Amino acid sequence: MRTNLGDWSRQMGEKHGDRDRAAALGAQARIDVEQQRQAGCLERWPAIVAAMKTVVASYNHGARLDAVTLVEDAVNPGVTVEATANGHHALVIALDGSEVTVRTRSGANDPLSGTQWVSLNRTDENAAAYLLRDWLERL
Repeated sequence: MRTNLGDWSRQMGEKHGDRDRAAALGAQARIDVEQQRQAGCLERWPAIVAAMKTVVASYNHGARLDAVTLVEDAVNPGVTVEATANGHHALVIALDGSEVTVRTRSGANDPLSGTQWVSLNRTDENAAAYLLRDWLERL
């Protein structure tokens, strides 16, 4: 029995083509989901910053002075929170895709620490509290 050389090679080509198209569709679906997550986080960012400002204001009210400042980055979605005493400790928080990077600085002239990644899988208020609480407790 003879096999037509074109049959098996065509079938293999179809099988591999189907596999490659499915992989490409899966990769594109993952990219689309991540882009939607990033857009959602970017849309939420102003509310998260507003919640952080509320936390800072509350802290300052409790301290009875402006012990902590919060300055927004004018170019990229991020903030720098700085203690006005205790050696000017700083917390630098920046939106990076669908997550936030958090770095600290111990003094005004010290380098920033390594990056910690934080997911925004919390409400805006809970995200603000989570991002600030540990740092504020260490002041």
